Amino acid sequence: MPRRNAVLLLVVTLIAYACYVRAEQNPYARYVAAGFSMIDRWALYNEPNQRQFDQQLYAAAMEQMVEVLRARGDEHSMFVPATLKDRYREVLTQEFVGIGIRFRLLGEPAVPVVLGPPEADSPALAAGLRSGDRIVAVDGQATAGLDNDAIAQLIRGPQGSTVTLTVERSDAEEPLEISVERSVIFTASVTGVSRLSDGGWRYRLPGLPGAAFVQITKFGDKTLEELDAILAELAAEPEGLAGLVIDLRGNGGGTLDAGVGISDLFLRAGRPIVTIRGRGGKVEEKFVSTEAGDYAELPLAVLIDQDSASAAEILAACLQDYDRADIVGARSYGKGTVQQVLRLEGGRSLLKLTFATYWRPSGKNIHRMPDDGPDAQWGVSPTPGCEVHLEGDDLTTWLHFRLRQMTIGDAESPELAAALDEAEMAVPADYVDQALVLAVERLAARMSEPDAAPANRP
Repeated sequence: MPRRNAVLLLVVTLIAYACYVRAEQNPYARYVAAGFSMIDRWALYNEPNQRQFDQQLYAAAMEQMVEVLRARGDEHSMFVPATLKDRYREVLTQEFVGIGIRFRLLGEPAVPVVLGPPEADSPALAAGLRSGDRIVAVDGQATAGLDNDAIAQLIRGPQGSTVTLTVERSDAEEPLEISVERSVIFTASVTGVSRLSDGGWRYRLPGLPGAAFVQITKFGDKTLEELDAILAELAAEPEGLAGLVIDLRGNGGGTLDAGVGISDLFLRAGRPIVTIRGRGGKVEEKFVSTEAGDYAELPLAVLIDQDSASAAEILAACLQDYDRADIVGARSYGKGTVQQVLRLEGGRSLLKLTFATYWRPSGKNIHRMPDDGPDAQWGVSPTPGCEVHLEGDDLTTWLHFRLRQMTIGDAESPELAAALDEAEMAVPADYVDQALVLAVERLAARMSEPDAAPANRP
């Protein structure tokens, strides 16, 4: 027998033996396998497609096992079936194959309307798509009556293939047929105050020289690299970088590495950022700052709200515990657990499993249990005097305001503005983001302190 085959046989034998030992230790693993086999062999209502039937049984078993964890207070473990795996991965890797637009269903009947200029260097931009374009058909299939996922599936496809969009535009008498070649699209996770007409972002805060604003929408694989590049560009400008507002409102988190890496940008070396504890409170890992960035003394203010969670809370808690930033807004969500992503079915499906908790530098756990009330210790609370809590209509108005900043901004897009107004997303002309105003005030106070250190680069 060839040496390679012998090694492979040995590995398979060891894996099989390990599974056998595990099953002997936990008899319920055998019971589940036996139940699966009985249903598969004798169930009356078996599917004609045996493979599909087996996959449905497997998915149902996994989902119900996760439900047991949820009933015990673990709301963040989840089973990701094969049909959703790619979408889940895209959020973290910040890449997908598409054309580079964002859309929202607007109008009557509702059809996808392009939100803001297409992404920079995207095939949609090269093909001439505009903000406010109404996509009424994709490859000849009408979009009216379809939901977001169905439309996204039509627009996406293999890299290098072409999709033809039928577009209605206010200054065109007839619908336009626009062909776009699909390619790999990078999804940015760091944005600015408002969108520029060229698709870029405005980062500078008016009225406060040297101050800038960044919004981190998620913590993905490229978020640290994005933020570091933006800060370096701002610091290198004649105005320099003398202070920064970091907006984490609505940020549901992402990867632990991104949260730790961004925290490291703003700390002196040797400071604990977050501690990971497993079963029984055992310390599994402790992340300590390395002073990786040039911003350890840069004045900061951080915006959070009730939807800021996980990695967003790691960053906010760390900067708060070392008094590196004023925290402005509303108490955060309270997700202080860590999940690992395990491959199942040879990688076709995934199990996102909670295996540890994370603890902020002060030694407090951020996690909010299902039974915890408002008086319990969880989440990240704003700095005293910096509370701005929005709910109901006030929250809806702010969401519409931020949508316009991120899509229309400085761009001339009367079609999109009209479509948003018709969809009851109008915003008063004199609307003010009160939380941002307060964050700028607190940042200005920190910038005026004697030991404030702007980040200026040659």
